[in-house]
Amino acid sequence: MTQSSISTPYAQRLAEKFRESQEYLRSNGFSRSTKTLYEDIETSNSK
Repeated sequence: MTQSSISTPYAQRLAEKFRESQEYLRSNGFSRSTKTLYEDIETSNSK
């Protein structure tokens, strides 16, 4: 994003929520890998 596109309060809040979401996913062991995603789905279904 360019500096001008993040200057609105809405854009700043959206960027903050995006960062929070990324941190939450990382802390709970989610990965960008589709193989890992399939493994997560399989283990959650097997419980």
